[in-house]
Amino acid sequence: MATLRKSDLTSRVAAKLGGSKSEGEAALNAVLDSIQASLRGGNRVVLTGFGTFEVRKVKSRRVRPIRGGKAGSLITVPAHKRVGFTAGAELNKAAK
Repeated sequence: MATLRKSDLTSRVAAKLGGSKSEGEAALNAVLDSIQASLRGGNRVVLTGFGTFEVRKVKSRRVRPIRGGKAGSLITVPAHKRVGFTAGAELNKAAK
């Protein structure tokens, strides 16, 4: 199984669009920037068939540290936000 990097994606986008690699990179960056801006604004991003990106709130919780000088004692992880992704039906089919 190979790892696909952003540069590989830009090459594939350029090939699909019939343009240069820099045009492919510009197109991919435009999509990624739009997704980031939408998430920053608190919106969900739904790409039908592919999946949904959304900002999720994570509650504060107490956990045991994996390592360190305070092993065994509980530490508090503060409440925060994170990006969540739920795969769409077509992406799930492609992964099987």
